[in-house]
Amino acid sequence: MEARESFFPTKLFGQETKRTCERIWRCLKKDKVITSIGIYGVKGVGKTTLAKLINHLVEQKTKSQVIWINVSQQCNIKVLQNDIAKSLGFDLIEEHDEEKRAIALHESFKEKNDFVLVLDDVLENVPLKMLGNPLKIEGGRLIVTSCLLETCRKMGCQRTFGVKTLEAEESWSLFIEKLGNEMIIPREVEGIAKVMVNNCTKGLPFGIVTLATKLRELELSNVDEWRKAFKESFKEENNDVMKMLLYSFNSLKDEKLQQCFLYCCLYPEDEKISKDHLITRFVLEGLIDEQESREAEFEEGYEILNRLEGVCLLESGVNSVKMHSLIRDMALKITNENPMFMVKAGVQLNDAPKQDEWIENLDKVSLMRNQIAEIPEGTSAKCPRLTTLMLQQNYYLWKIPDSFFEHMKALRVLDLSHTCIEKLPDSVSELENLTALLLAFCWNLRSIPTLAKLELLQELDLSGTGIQTLPESLEALLSLKCLSMYAMRWLERIPIGILPQLSTLQRLVLSHHIDVQGEELEVLNELEEFQGRFSTIHDFNRFIRAQENEGCLVFYRILVGDYDGLGQMTQIEFNHGRISDKLVKCYGLGKEDEVLLLPQDIQHLKIESCNNFSTCLSDFLSCLYDSKDLKYFKVRWCNKLEYLMKVKQGQESVLFPSLEHLDLFELPSFVGIFDESETSLSPSIPLVGTFSLLRMIRIERCHNIKKLLPIDLCSNLRHLERIYVLSCSQIEEIIEDQENDGIVVFPKMTRITLWSLPQLKSICNGKMKCNSIKKVSIKECVKLRNLPLFFSHEEELKIPSTLKEIAINSSEKDWWESLEWDHSTTKIELQPFLNYF
Repeated sequence: MEARESFFPTKLFGQETKRTCERIWRCLKKDKVITSIGIYGVKGVGKTTLAKLINHLVEQKTKSQVIWINVSQQCNIKVLQNDIAKSLGFDLIEEHDEEKRAIALHESFKEKNDFVLVLDDVLENVPLKMLGNPLKIEGGRLIVTSCLLETCRKMGCQRTFGVKTLEAEESWSLFIEKLGNEMIIPREVEGIAKVMVNNCTKGLPFGIVTLATKLRELELSNVDEWRKAFKESFKEENNDVMKMLLYSFNSLKDEKLQQCFLYCCLYPEDEKISKDHLITRFVLEGLIDEQESREAEFEEGYEILNRLEGVCLLESGVNSVKMHSLIRDMALKITNENPMFMVKAGVQLNDAPKQDEWIENLDKVSLMRNQIAEIPEGTSAKCPRLTTLMLQQNYYLWKIPDSFFEHMKALRVLDLSHTCIEKLPDSVSELENLTALLLAFCWNLRSIPTLAKLELLQELDLSGTGIQTLPESLEALLSLKCLSMYAMRWLERIPIGILPQLSTLQRLVLSHHIDVQGEELEVLNELEEFQGRFSTIHDFNRFIRAQENEGCLVFYRILVGDYDGLGQMTQIEFNHGRISDKLVKCYGLGKEDEVLLLPQDIQHLKIESCNNFSTCLSDFLSCLYDSKDLKYFKVRWCNKLEYLMKVKQGQESVLFPSLEHLDLFELPSFVGIFDESETSLSPSIPLVGTFSLLRMIRIERCHNIKKLLPIDLCSNLRHLERIYVLSCSQIEEIIEDQENDGIVVFPKMTRITLWSLPQLKSICNGKMKCNSIKKVSIKECVKLRNLPLFFSHEEELKIPSTLKEIAINSSEKDWWESLEWDHSTTKIELQPFLNYF
């Protein structure tokens, strides 16, 4: 239901707020299952106003009694019990036992057939049992407003609704209304006024109303007075809004949680910060306690970010978070004192800060994403407390003097990624507290000084550097957990014996042109994330066996065979600081005696240019029968391959139960998905569950296949959404149906594309029911005589309401006209959907 102005007894500002109000009202009025609702957002955003509006609606439109209780920070259980008792018409003055008082409240609630208890401005969890257990009473409902989503959840709220700040135009409309009709803003200052309203209130209704009230009281008469009033109000109002926001920050209480929040202000304004990247930084900064595994640390990190989102201090995006500009202003204000940050991120600086700006009390400095070219010779940043220095993405930065790091003995994180430095200062070797040295994509960097003293180093990122030989004493980094050496085109090899000494490694990312031996990684039992290449099946199998026996590998991107230099699946996004795939790619494998051993939890498999994989793929990959988690399967450029899987008589294991995407490309000998030489696919063969989650199948340039899917398999394809069959010169049937009278149902099918299939005679000899179909695209299928997608049912033509387009090649109008239809009006009915391309 769209928010309507007439719905609300008082005027609400903000379309999102209106929709939230309607959703809450709908829960209270219609949904008898939902008995508890939480409303959360930063202080001053309008939670109480929204709750009061709901209160008014309940009182006006229902017979429910509303019990409104203000919960202050100093409130205790007895005070709340007294307030509730007073609202219910009795008192608890003579009873001092809290549990007996709670029982009395419960008995009083029982006398109410229908009531809503509103607890406004709750900071911490209030035990409902001590308030009379209102939700244990039939007809009892609860509304909680809080700055903290976490508090709403702890109090058992079944549904939670966030209240967002107003957009710029909505803020201006509220300001004008609260200013009043008697005050007209001169046109000359209207532009300034809009900027002021937006900048000093940032969409918080409380701030907007306060600003308008103050200006209204001044009785301004001319342009100069208006200008002066706005300038004076800006600072005062900004302070008021800051106080409201500080309430949310102080409510965190947990010091490490506060530090994690403040860390986010080191990034440029409006930056979408990767969650994985942030969590990695939290770990390196010591803001997340060391866990038994990297995975456990990430779980704690996600919990921290969820809590910060829950108090509306961070805005959640797709795998990222963002700071509202006013929230960031508050964080920067806090970090002007303790802790002390210098943040000049993304502000187009051409010059590094002067010597006198590097003061002793600095804890963290962010100069990222600027245009700094060099740090002047002789600059020595005397910052003994400095723990973080972010200089990344200063793409022109080529020179840092050796003196610069001499007094940064506490430095933990040094990020110089995406700069063009040619030489790393020798003084970096003396930073004994360093936990992270990040040099990704410093293309001009040819060498780095010895790492012998960096015994606490946990992460070293050399990806994309011009380094030709590994740094001295790399093997001595006994605390190293993450080592990234991707896209190091000048590094030809990793000397034998170095990797086994890095026994604490949890994440290892290697360039795919570097061949690694299985025995080098066997002892890395703490490895959770790995990306790299094994040139032989033997080395790959050795690694996989070691991991499955004693390892803890969680995510991996592994290339087996030749280095292809191609493919998105061998790339990694460095900003995220985490591999999240379970992928194996085989490329150019020659004839070997060993059968490839796949990880049991593999989700993505690519087989490319493996011409010695002949006849049936499962002969070389017998573990495919047990790959229950495989979701994406792509095979291409395998000239001798005829089948994917051999189905045997008495086959018990379900094949591909989790597979979602099947992509077959340029397999000139390919005959079919299943080899039926030992049996025939029929109901007697236990194929229930096979392809049960398949969403897309694509087959292209496979010139030997004649039939794609047996009809007995189609009943499993309830989730199939798209079929693409392209340039397969011999294919005659998409669905093999020898009986000619079956009905195939694809409830989720949205798209069918058939291009360049000169021998195709039938999509399906029976009928196809595709009630979700959106687009059918056909080109160069000259022998196809009918489309079984639209058929008569009880003498009535049924064209799916979802259909948007039937795309036909513009040169094939005669073919369309020659098609045969079961129903005489079908072609006419389909004409509006026809699109020639």
